[in-house]
Amino acid sequence: MTDGSPAPPSPRHARPLALRTLAIATIASAGILAWHLTKTEGRWTAAAHSEPATSTLETTDDAFIAGDVTPLATKVSGYIRAVPVTDFQAVKKGDLLAEIDPSDYNAALVQAQANVASAQANLDNLANRKESQQSLVRQAQAAVDAAVADLDRYTLEAKRQHDLLKSSDIGTTQRVEQADGNARRSTAQLALSKAQLDQQKTALASLAPAEVQFEAQLRAAKAVETLAQNNMTSTRILSPADGMVGQRQVRPGQFVGVGSPIITVVSLPNVWVIANFKETQMTNVRSGQTARIKVDAFPDLNVTGHVESWAPGTANIFASQSFDPNTASGNFTKVAQRVPVKIALDQNPAFGTLVRPGMSVEATINTGSGPVGTGSRPSTAASDPPTASAR
Repeated sequence: MTDGSPAPPSPRHARPLALRTLAIATIASAGILAWHLTKTEGRWTAAAHSEPATSTLETTDDAFIAGDVTPLATKVSGYIRAVPVTDFQAVKKGDLLAEIDPSDYNAALVQAQANVASAQANLDNLANRKESQQSLVRQAQAAVDAAVADLDRYTLEAKRQHDLLKSSDIGTTQRVEQADGNARRSTAQLALSKAQLDQQKTALASLAPAEVQFEAQLRAAKAVETLAQNNMTSTRILSPADGMVGQRQVRPGQFVGVGSPIITVVSLPNVWVIANFKETQMTNVRSGQTARIKVDAFPDLNVTGHVESWAPGTANIFASQSFDPNTASGNFTKVAQRVPVKIALDQNPAFGTLVRPGMSVEATINTGSGPVGTGSRPSTAASDPPTASAR
């Protein structure tokens, strides 16, 4: 060049310069990325080990719909006479689900009722005998009173005849002897009347043990009648609640023994949620806090509720009686335990029609809410777990 400007670098010298520039930029980018990752990991590690999460929502998918599931079984044996329901049929409380042939139990009931009538008749007859005997006792008492009166009269007459015989010529020996005889006869009659009175009283007293016996027989007969009536009633298996039945396990003509399964009744629409939260999620959970439920089978269904209560121990405590958290072994791995929480659900038309017990759900509790209708955080009650600050 003649103008004095520097000559452009040749392609052979420009390529190493570009490579050096690219290497420097790559190293700088890697350093910035490493610094960012180290700082982010430090924040998550500190949050996990020291500071609690700032979110007020606690969520678990270890949850399901629960309800009253009642398996029904026979109380008496016999042949199935009728099964008037079908599988998965809606029923009302008191509906007939199955009936056992009642003929034998009806005969036993009639016999028991006859025994009760017989025992009652014996007791009534004894009552009549007792009343009659009481009349005889009163009659014997009257005879004693009459004998006492006669004895007093004849005793006075004998004394008067003795006085007349001694003091005047009017009295005679014959009258004295006659008066003495009447007095002795009255004494004997009084003794006889008293003996008869004692005899009638003894007869009346002898009826008391018989009355106790007949009353006991009547009570026994009534107990047998009640048992027969209960057996008769037990031939009809009725629904204990409104809801839906499961599959029938018996058919007409089938013989069943005592305790044979008949059918299962699920109480609907009375359902709730059992959510198994980790123990580390229970820090701020309190009774009355609102909850949102997502049903796996119906993701568009809006289900709400509130915390009603939770179990007195973790799931492992109830899963095995031999569970011992205080292990003496040196090989110990700490695992977060699950606490079953009962969530009462707000009324929803889907309960009983779509949502059924056993369905899987996802439960979310808003620990920032208070009891239903208050909108504020509840105070720590004696039954609630302590907060992190309290610990």
